[in-house]
Amino acid sequence: MKQNSAISAISNIINQKKLKIAEKRAEFTDPDISVIQEIRDGNCEAFGALVRRYEDFVYTLIFGLVKSAEEASDITQEVFLRAYRSIRRFEQRSSFRTWLYRISYNTAMAHLSREKKLIEREGNAAFDPVDDSYKRHDARIILEKIIPKLKPEYRAVIILHYYEDLKYEEIAETLDCPVGTVKIRLYRAKYELKKLWSKYAIQL
Repeated sequence: MKQNSAISAISNIINQKKLKIAEKRAEFTDPDISVIQEIRDGNCEAFGALVRRYEDFVYTLIFGLVKSAEEASDITQEVFLRAYRSIRRFEQRSSFRTWLYRISYNTAMAHLSREKKLIEREGNAAFDPVDDSYKRHDARIILEKIIPKLKPEYRAVIILHYYEDLKYEEIAETLDCPVGTVKIRLYRAKYELKKLWSKYAIQL
């Protein structure tokens, strides 16, 4: 009898802990999930809420990679179109933001790859010469000029870490690579930025 009472007491404690854990998880539920469920239930217009919530973030990442306002705008639209078409395959293994960033990065990289092949076919140089209109030793202006000189994978980690303020783990999920790879890319990106800074700060 006492044994049954003890088992019952332990069971109650475990159930209470499970309830507390579930409540705690509910507090941190991705706020986008309810919107996604609406979309899956047939309310297509609900997707507009996600677009408004994330369009600036997506555009910032893409513009940082392609460095063209017009192209960034077109690619941003393509990203949201892809996200909408794939929304039913979103498995909630990461946040919706991380999932959307991954689509953004992959779409922008595919664009850059196509652009690179086109440039190679045409036999043109990959970068434009330095614009002589930049004559001030302004940190922001210099950064805007030298970041496009980095490799796309280096640009991505710089933008995500310093502009979007993502942690290593979040960047790793976004780029679908190990955290160690993110740290290495960030280290190399900062090293390349330092060299480019010295070069262009002197020229400007």
